[in-house]
Amino acid sequence: MKLEEGTVDLTKEYHHPVAAVFAAWSQEDAQRQWGHPGPGWHMDFDRFSFAAGGTDICRFGPKGGDEYLNENRYLEIDPERRIVYATSLRSNGVLTFAGTVTVAFDSHGEGTRMRLVEHGLYFDGHDSVEGHREGWQHMLTSIEGWLDGKAK
Repeated sequence: MKLEEGTVDLTKEYHHPVAAVFAAWSQEDAQRQWGHPGPGWHMDFDRFSFAAGGTDICRFGPKGGDEYLNENRYLEIDPERRIVYATSLRSNGVLTFAGTVTVAFDSHGEGTRMRLVEHGLYFDGHDSVEGHREGWQHMLTSIEGWLDGKAK
């Protein structure tokens, strides 16, 4: 068994207030718009339960390619300050990733500085920290589009 450990640590500044940036995470409709990892990918929720102890289940993947099943269990939600959740990914029934994600929100001038830290284990070469970093970078940019009213 091949096991890779890795961390994605990204900080992004938005010219929108913390409440608006937090809303991008807390609203199902918002996540549907910005929450896929790149162009040509689809994403749909089987369940959306944004609450401490709640679980989201979504399916996503490149159109015409393998589909991933993502399960997020919220460990802590401190509105407009922090979101912490345990997460896992499966593809074709095989666990490819398990980890934690923390998203922290801070006022920065008239906008928001948001930091996302994902710690995880990537199993058997099916997934990688580089792939997650690329996906998160796309999604964090897409949040900005959603905030600006331009998300697709």
